[in-house]
Amino acid sequence: METDEFTAATAAFVSWLSENGVRINPKMTIKDLRSEGRGRGVVAAADFAEDEVVFSVPRSAVLNVSNALADISDNASKDALSEMPNWLAMTAVMVKEGQRSNSKWAPYLAILPRQLESLVFWSESELRELQASTVVKKIGREGAEQMFAKYITPLDERNVELHHRVASIIMAYAFDIPEDGEEKEPEHDGDDDELVSDDGEDEKTVLSMIPLADMLNADADRNNARLCSDNEYLEMRTIKPIVKGEEIFNDYGQLPRSDLLRRYGYITDNYAAYDVAELTTQSIYFCLTTEPLTLANGKSMGPLRHHEMDLRIEIAQREGVYEDSYDLAYPGPDGPAIPDGLLALLYIILLDDENLRALFNSQIALPSRSKLSTELVGQVLAVLLEQREKNYATTIEEDEELLQQPKLPHRTMMAVNVRLGEKRVLREAIQAAYKLEGSNARMMSAAAAARVSHTGKRKADETSDPNKKGRFT
Repeated sequence: METDEFTAATAAFVSWLSENGVRINPKMTIKDLRSEGRGRGVVAAADFAEDEVVFSVPRSAVLNVSNALADISDNASKDALSEMPNWLAMTAVMVKEGQRSNSKWAPYLAILPRQLESLVFWSESELRELQASTVVKKIGREGAEQMFAKYITPLDERNVELHHRVASIIMAYAFDIPEDGEEKEPEHDGDDDELVSDDGEDEKTVLSMIPLADMLNADADRNNARLCSDNEYLEMRTIKPIVKGEEIFNDYGQLPRSDLLRRYGYITDNYAAYDVAELTTQSIYFCLTTEPLTLANGKSMGPLRHHEMDLRIEIAQREGVYEDSYDLAYPGPDGPAIPDGLLALLYIILLDDENLRALFNSQIALPSRSKLSTELVGQVLAVLLEQREKNYATTIEEDEELLQQPKLPHRTMMAVNVRLGEKRVLREAIQAAYKLEGSNARMMSAAAAARVSHTGKRKADETSDPNKKGRFT
């Protein structure tokens, strides 16, 4: 967008805000930040005190399905929208409004981004730069297109790329706002495993695009404002004093850079502290039922049979510690690097027969974290994490060297930073696993577990056959 067009669109938007009852504190201004590689931002034109209103938006000026339905006279379209998942209905509404020259929302839609860098728009070769990052499996492009075909195509909307762009804008900019009368802080929408979340439907919230609120850039370190919904107006309030010339920032929460890239199409070092690396239960299952593990102490632990592992998974599910995947993170005030659920899962898997039977029969309970952190759990976890690290095609050192290269393509640079952050988390988690020193008193010993003959098959003795005496099913 050329400068004159950019400025004109901003002016038209500001005028539209006033016409629709949006109250703007004269201490704030909208600034052109393209020289910094960004679009628009909100900046303090004068000093703000803490808990001062920056602007307030009436609910009637919020773009959501409920407000859009009020302007639709076609009952068939209303019925179709009411049957769609919330995010999909929002997509259909925004596509329709964007095609109407007399749309009430035209000045607002005109200032939304035309091009996004979120992962749904990356090519296959660009996605391969993310290597073993599980974020690639969360993009949801195929699932979204199936939903477009089911719900939106019958409304004569066949521009799939437009649908992706609009759905991605919703994922990046929409808020879940409480219904009238609900006292809950609005949150940016989006779910880890979906293109756009529908969580709001269960929590009495409404997925909404909030003009001006979505113009604030986000920063984990410099966050100085928050959206509130205490009354009929949605208010952006300062959470600390802001000095003249300072940009006003919202915050997305503690998102890893992989999710920043997936949902918003950018990364920043300010969110590096929230990077995570995932270890899936499927990979744990495969590693512990396929080949012997050689532990750091030199001992070998033989693979469990599938029915043995299935029983342990069943117990983990019953005890509420089973997850499809576990997030490893940097240790901090919000928790340790290795989550309790992952320690508990491995603890259950590695329990000896007597204690596993007692847990199965609910004669004992899972112990505290300190007792879950046995030496054997740590040894096995370290091997699992080392194997996870090997799934990446490059090492930490190679990625660090690659980032020093000049003229690295922008998307490649972002991908390398994401995968590098995950590898660094894994490396720290491996070190933490090796430091676990709890007692192995209830654990199967490595020697007893290594029921492997020279051919790699288990010996058919009493301890390895669940149908023999001393074993339980």
